[in-house]
Amino acid sequence: MEKQTGRLEAFSDGIFGVAITLLAIEIGIKEYAGATNLNLWHRILALWPEYFTYFNSFATILLVWIGHQKIIERLRLTNHWVVMLNGLVLLLVVLFPYPTKMVGTFIGTEAQETAVAFYAGFTGTISVALLLLNVAIVKNPRLLVNAKLDIPWFHNMIRGQIIAVATYAFAAALAFFSSYAALAITFLMWVFWTIATRDGNKSD
Repeated sequence: MEKQTGRLEAFSDGIFGVAITLLAIEIGIKEYAGATNLNLWHRILALWPEYFTYFNSFATILLVWIGHQKIIERLRLTNHWVVMLNGLVLLLVVLFPYPTKMVGTFIGTEAQETAVAFYAGFTGTISVALLLLNVAIVKNPRLLVNAKLDIPWFHNMIRGQIIAVATYAFAAALAFFSSYAALAITFLMWVFWTIATRDGNKSD
């Protein structure tokens, strides 16, 4: 039967594109009095927290998008709850520049623990939304292109998302004791998501 998820996929891809674009908007150095080659270099280097968080968040959104694409590939139909939960995922993704900017701004200050905890917690919330989306799909196998092949893949994704939620929650708590270690965990989650979103059994 013909897939009927084209509009959902197109809308979702557009939102992911907007989110990635918004990540970079705040990065930059405004014109200032007394600019010289030397002090401009100093200002460029001083923005390293913003470069790091942009790179970290770009990779996170990229991997979420890859996983989301693999979910949509396996859908033949949608229903009300799938559309609504997909909307929740997109809402959180498009808001991701907010915690990204917060970390880039407050690293190196007395508020960095809170900024990193919020960043890790927000990233974990995206994982919760994806988990809810996948559970809703698994409960309605008629929505899938090939339920026999696709259900095991979704079960693997759900297990991975449970691990991710727990890891991000741990990182959020750890941030108040070692903010750099917590930030490193969010960085290392790329490896996890790269494995979790790899191709498995796929519907013909």
